[in-house]
Amino acid sequence: MKARDQYIIKGGEEGKRRLQVLADVLKPSTQLLLESTGELRGKRFLDVGSGGGHVSLLASEMVGEQGLVTAIDFDQEIVSLAAKDAQELGIANVTFRSMDASAMEYENEFDIAYSRFLLSHLQQPQVVLSKMARSVKSGGRVIVEDIDFSGHFCYPPSKAFDTYLDYFTTASLNNGQNPNIGLMLFSIFKDEPMLEGVKFDVIQPCHNEGAGKWMAYNTMDKIKETLLKQELANQADVQRVLDELKQFTEDERSVISLPRIFRVYGMKR
Repeated sequence: MKARDQYIIKGGEEGKRRLQVLADVLKPSTQLLLESTGELRGKRFLDVGSGGGHVSLLASEMVGEQGLVTAIDFDQEIVSLAAKDAQELGIANVTFRSMDASAMEYENEFDIAYSRFLLSHLQQPQVVLSKMARSVKSGGRVIVEDIDFSGHFCYPPSKAFDTYLDYFTTASLNNGQNPNIGLMLFSIFKDEPMLEGVKFDVIQPCHNEGAGKWMAYNTMDKIKETLLKQELANQADVQRVLDELKQFTEDERSVISLPRIFRVYGMKR
């Protein structure tokens, strides 16, 4: 199965708008994570599964003019949109490439290889992690942020929210993916023979207002085509859940989290 067929969330321009919201929510924590693992100034940075290029552009500032960022993603449309953003911002130290992560053949080329919310969408995440490890030089860093979807929560209880969780989880599992890969990410890193000094932490943004609170609704909207394709729901089912989830999100008393996020990093031997 090709990467494009595996990805259950709608991509392209609509997907990029969703990723922009997510990037805005996570920018402070991702920046602190990257800073905490070592100096980036002047480094060569690989962003694997770069999506809308938001981390790539953040990394371009952090590596500075003497550093270089290479960003790869399978979605040609979203890669083109990200490259356009960089051009309009006058950012010259980022190269965007349309590429399936499993097809990477980089070796001892980068100082940092990074991915966010990629491995949970892959059928063979260990293969891509190994390629990331191979891509960096000895002493280079591999950094991954990914989800434990089972930790996604809201308050008060919402049937629509629970249905959304079931839909997302089932659609992912049907494609041979693991939406709860965050729980085992530390173990996967430890099993990679090229990596040592593996560490991790866990964060979980939660919102009672603002764009971050709408991520569950936006994600439900962007997986509806997959739900119909997999025959997990019909149009009426999808619209009912969207309507109820919208009403729940608009309730000023409700609280909605993002999925629990595991951040794991290690150094190449």
